[in-house]
Amino acid sequence: LKSLRPCAGFAPAPRPPQRAVRHRGRALATPTRATMAQACLGFMAHGLVNGTIAWLVFGIVATMVQSMYFVKETPKITRAESRQLGLVVVWTSTTCMWLFWAFVYMHQLVPLIYPVRTPIPA
Repeated sequence: LKSLRPCAGFAPAPRPPQRAVRHRGRALATPTRATMAQACLGFMAHGLVNGTIAWLVFGIVATMVQSMYFVKETPKITRAESRQLGLVVVWTSTTCMWLFWAFVYMHQLVPLIYPVRTPIPA
């Protein structure tokens, strides 16, 4: 189960030492290894799974709308061919939109540039 470890094979860019987050001079939280490991779940990140389920629901709804309103028989295409063509269009576009969303989402999970935090003046 080596591949199921958090961040297996991933070497992040060097980061500055972690300091406690402060508000009005009091320490609020200090990041630990456990909290940092939870943030890196790879393909099973909760937001990625939930978004994938949302895109699947979108594809199913789009399939129903297509089959109810956009299937027509014309002199050049039969009703069955129209339904098949609609299914190809719906699922190809849904897959492409999901991939684009997933790439953007995953890019934000592992930023290349870390924010520079400035201390809050007391």
